Amino acid sequence: MLGSITRPEVVIAGLYTAEGELTVVGRTVPVKPDQSAQLGAMLEPADGSHPWPDEIISYRWGGPNSKKPLTKVNPTVVAEVSADAATQAGQVRHGMRYVRVRADLRPEDLPTFR
Repeated sequence: MLGSITRPEVVIAGLYTAEGELTVVGRTVPVKPDQSAQLGAMLEPADGSHPWPDEIISYRWGGPNSKKPLTKVNPTVVAEVSADAATQAGQVRHGMRYVRVRADLRPEDLPTFR
């Protein structure tokens, strides 16, 4: 995610592949302050084995020189998002909207990324 672990600004969404690799599938538009506080209360810092890089780069997320520090968290929280169906290079093309935490779901309950 972008922002601090207690006050996330943007969620970088991921899904597991059939091989067990955690893959980036998109990002949200900035989350609202109340959503940020609720989500931040659920997150835990990642241990040293998190597979994602320390910075995320994307031309679509901020221009050709956009490099943002990534706050890595344990991938145990499932969030509901609203997303356009358009994809590009395996990622949701447009910013998703964060809706809420789905405490009734675990990452293994979700479909795998193709």
